Amino acid sequence: MNKHLTGYIAIALSLGLSACGTNTLNNSKQDVSRFDFDDKQIIMISPSGDKTPVWRSDTEIEALAQSGSTLMWGQGESPELWKGKPSQGLVNGVKLASLDHDIDAICFAPIEKGVEDVFISDGDGRIFHYWLRDKASPALIPVRQLNSNPDIKSCVLSESQLYLKDPYLGVLKLDRNPENDGILRPANHTADKAYAAALKRDEISASTRLKPNNTLPHVIANMETTSVENHGDAADDPAILVWQDSSFWIAGTDKQRGLRMYNQHGEQIHFQPRGRINNVDAVALDSDRYLLAASNRTAKSIDLYIAQQSNNQLKFLRAIPLTLDDPYGLCMGKDALSNINVFVGDSEKVVEHWRLNKTATNQQRLHSYHFDSQTEGCVYATDENVLYVGQEDKGIWRIALDDKEKSLLESIETGDLIADVEGLDIYHDPQRGPLLIASSQGDDSYIIYSINPWQQLLKFKIGPDYLRGIDGSSETDGLAVTSLPLNGYPKGVLVVQDGRNRSPQANQNFKLIDWQKLEALLPPIASPTVSN
Repeated sequence: MNKHLTGYIAIALSLGLSACGTNTLNNSKQDVSRFDFDDKQIIMISPSGDKTPVWRSDTEIEALAQSGSTLMWGQGESPELWKGKPSQGLVNGVKLASLDHDIDAICFAPIEKGVEDVFISDGDGRIFHYWLRDKASPALIPVRQLNSNPDIKSCVLSESQLYLKDPYLGVLKLDRNPENDGILRPANHTADKAYAAALKRDEISASTRLKPNNTLPHVIANMETTSVENHGDAADDPAILVWQDSSFWIAGTDKQRGLRMYNQHGEQIHFQPRGRINNVDAVALDSDRYLLAASNRTAKSIDLYIAQQSNNQLKFLRAIPLTLDDPYGLCMGKDALSNINVFVGDSEKVVEHWRLNKTATNQQRLHSYHFDSQTEGCVYATDENVLYVGQEDKGIWRIALDDKEKSLLESIETGDLIADVEGLDIYHDPQRGPLLIASSQGDDSYIIYSINPWQQLLKFKIGPDYLRGIDGSSETDGLAVTSLPLNGYPKGVLVVQDGRNRSPQANQNFKLIDWQKLEALLPPIASPTVSN
């Protein structure tokens, strides 16, 4: 490995704002000191060229980076990460952590007050992403690992992007936000030019001190479940089971293996290995039992389960055979006569309506609804006898079951939904009436609509909790919501599937959010107009 980078780092902040507000690099080297490193020391180089050692190490220094007036470096054969600020001709260094990988390049920049992004290349084709936290222990926690070409020796951070100098492909970039896909792309846009030019000159330019700009309101998760066992696309759809004592369980599908059940702390308590279970929903049978229905792509069936609190049990009941080639989306609910309605769709554009009797011992297929592309998320509104369906590439439909009328309520062509449209559920707000929440998977966001009248109220994202080390949520498939009071959550919760589970990087799981956090973001309820 080449451990002696010859680039210089300006001690002054090397970033500014252009007239149009775009973050750019200031490459002027006039009247600023610079830093280099050589063997076991960091050297400050004055504008006149005088060299002064400001840090001496007992072991070889491997890499050096700067953000604002702060330096970060790696040293030692068993690599250690250090951080410090120049003061009166010396750097006051503090060891942050011992790492289990090499340090060939470092770049770091703030995310919010007291938290910084740190990216480290090991030179062997791996980029390690960490969060460095001032007020938490451990201070440095892993977020994700990215793949690159080998021999990455320099990087720099803008407000939103990580830039890498790839010796084979040129300057590449990826989004700093770990909830994005983590794919390296060529840095060839106008906004990239200053950063790309600095890396091409073999200079290690100071990373930004500006924090990322969040364009949508964020909430943070209160809790996350344990991860599913399989890698890749596995977790999909949750359902919430609320017990009489206000405790609750979360059912979660594992579309590679079966149906999982978690307690209110996110710990798995039951598992039914029924194959590729895609979507799940639940209705209460009495104060101690829930009936669950799930779409089974392996058996091509609607699976029925009984969950019982008193004996802490999840039991497979039976399967209803389907003629659908690939059962996919599913939702259920009781109608005004307490009959159980189950709706199941497939990847071939059909949604079937099934009715079960009150004891779920008999069933009847009532109707089929046809679409021109795939559907998945759906929710049955008992009070209206209406089905809401998410068509992945088109929008949200309303189907009046009494007359089979179908109307497109929200289109991705005109609204804020970004395909794919995924999970749907309804929150029963005592003041606002029913609210429909949808997963806008294409931009990792969620939208809350008022149903009567139909109106978008809020678009938001689920962001990271840096202090507790819980990542945000992205690429969400299914979601579930309840307005029932729960232990610790007096106005209910939202549960979403997390398609990219970070901090640390792990298999997919589910995140839980206190509804009060979302209520605080909703617009004020309009006062009724009083006429004179």
